Amino acid sequence: MALSSALALTVGIVMLVLGVLKLGFISDFLTKSVMTGYIFGVACLIAISQLPKVFGVPGGSGTFFQQLFHFVSELPQTNFYSLALGLGAIVMILIIHQRRPLIPGALLALVLGIAISAIFQLSEKHGVSVVGQIPTGMTSPEIPWISLGDLPFIIGGAAGIVFLAVGETLGTGRAYAAKYQYEIDADQELLALGAANVSSGLFQGITIDMSLSSTASGEAAGERTQLSTLVSAGVILAVVVLLAPLLRNLPTTVLGAIVLSSILGLFNFDEFKRYYQQRKADFALALTALIGVVSSSVMIGLAIAVMLSLIMLLYRASRPYIATLGRQPGTAGGYGDVLRHPNAQPIPDLTLLRLDAPLYFFNANVARTEILAHAAEDPPPQAILLDLAATADLDIGTSDMLRALDDDLRQAKIDLLFAQVRGSVRQRMQITGLLDQISEADIFLSVDDAVQAFLARQAAPPPVVIDSHKQQDLS
Repeated sequence: MALSSALALTVGIVMLVLGVLKLGFISDFLTKSVMTGYIFGVACLIAISQLPKVFGVPGGSGTFFQQLFHFVSELPQTNFYSLALGLGAIVMILIIHQRRPLIPGALLALVLGIAISAIFQLSEKHGVSVVGQIPTGMTSPEIPWISLGDLPFIIGGAAGIVFLAVGETLGTGRAYAAKYQYEIDADQELLALGAANVSSGLFQGITIDMSLSSTASGEAAGERTQLSTLVSAGVILAVVVLLAPLLRNLPTTVLGAIVLSSILGLFNFDEFKRYYQQRKADFALALTALIGVVSSSVMIGLAIAVMLSLIMLLYRASRPYIATLGRQPGTAGGYGDVLRHPNAQPIPDLTLLRLDAPLYFFNANVARTEILAHAAEDPPPQAILLDLAATADLDIGTSDMLRALDDDLRQAKIDLLFAQVRGSVRQRMQITGLLDQISEADIFLSVDDAVQAFLARQAAPPPVVIDSHKQQDLS
């Protein structure tokens, strides 16, 4: 008990620190497609853990497939009284939800299940599993004391739980927020989870996390605001203190039926279909996250989901799309990608390039290679213009790349021009000394300003060079 309480307390402290430091943004690395696959996989795990209760057979452990194999092997031992009661509860809940959504079908199934179990003595006569005796009473607050030798294990376990809780809680929270069109504050969620875990640890409890099955059950029962959580907490407190004996005859098959009926909406086949039709890469990410959860565990599955999101983010960022621009006919100073706008007209002797992603150290060399490929075209351009509107800052590696790029283009007698350079980028150019090499006259507010300046330079007559000997004769 002391170890469990200490673990909850440690998890709570870590979450509070994360919330205070405003680190909730780490959940943003979980893409929607990955979370769709992850939630689908968790729903599969929940379903396979509840099916044995409905069939009245012992449940297994391990991965989804291990539990499924164990469940299938136990099917000959099915308790048909449990199965009939469980299936009846599922059918009743679904019919009530469809026809009379204001009636709490899950609560009605729970009450009827207790009544039927008690009247027909299903546990004593037919072997139907029931909840049994529930201990009553409340513990007093107490600081858990553990040995120093246990501390490394507590910290390691807390790190894993925090990783799981952040991903599962904020990821699932955003899924429901998108469904009901509201926003959540990731940092506030961390503070709430941290406070809950600290409270649990002080009252000799265990670690607390978002429960996907409870959330789905609450949604199916009609919960819409935080008031439902307060009511639930009050009911639980009343049960723990006073009403626990009333639940003694509650069949576990009814509990399994309530959970199964509430998670049906989590099997989001339509979303998988949408990903497949609209973007195969997102479909692959969702499917990989799903396979990771069902083939290993929730923890490993979430780790796979996070890694997939980060890998996809870094891959996309390391391969910036560089659009070749042309002037749009009939517009004043309008320029568009020549691949998407075939009527866009290129500027003679000037290559217009727009970087559609910020420049960072991990994509700088890729961008440099593609820019130099444009410089190597036949005939080569007299100048290359870079539109840096997407870049908000320059790191050292990117500044060095631009300096080397300017050197390479100078050797090829090609001018390097810049447009839409933000103030922060210009300041970084000055700090790194890049402006000492690149003239201020080659930096323009807009692409059109740069084009007009280039055309003006082209139209200007070349400077007259007077031979020094003739100059002496004239003098």
